[in-house]
Amino acid sequence: MGAGPGGNNAAAGIAQSQSRAMIAAAACRRDSYNKLYYKEAEHERRGRKRRARLVVAVEEAFTHIHRMQEEEQKKASSDVMDSREAAEAIFPSMARALQKYLHTTRQQHLHSMESIQQHLVFCITNNMTPKAFLESYLTTGPTLQYGKDRWLARQWTLISEASVTSGLKDGTIFLLKFIDFSLVVTSKKIPYIQLAEEFIDPKTAV
Repeated sequence: MGAGPGGNNAAAGIAQSQSRAMIAAAACRRDSYNKLYYKEAEHERRGRKRRARLVVAVEEAFTHIHRMQEEEQKKASSDVMDSREAAEAIFPSMARALQKYLHTTRQQHLHSMESIQQHLVFCITNNMTPKAFLESYLTTGPTLQYGKDRWLARQWTLISEASVTSGLKDGTIFLLKFIDFSLVVTSKKIPYIQLAEEFIDPKTAV
């Protein structure tokens, strides 16, 4: 028994509605992909832009401090600016660019302003280049800081599956933890190398 004209029209209408729904869903997914793509592209573009501004700001700051040091040496003054004073003098000129870059790269929680200034003092004291100063920030990832509350802590928590009263063995892994800082330690055996000297007479050598 065949379907009447009304049934055919209803089936065609349902198929057409389903087709429109599928097209709309595909368009929605395509729009989502496009939005995500452009969002990521914009984030990368902003990151490159702020990285370039940071590099320029740091290079100009280091150039300025070198110029100041040269002028002081020419004056032969006994009141020479020390590394901390030099860092305090140039830090404001780079601080904004550095903060924006760290925020864009989601590293702001890894570097406190105090640790950055201490790192700057360290670099100036040891006559390091702008590139050396920036290395800690342009390479994303966990970082070590100079804070005394981390390294001179009164109490660290030792976490280990092995007994803490037994001696260290090759491959033993344990964790030292203090507040929000964790240090994973893997013990390695010191290699033992034995060297022997053997003289080969050139006349007997083949």
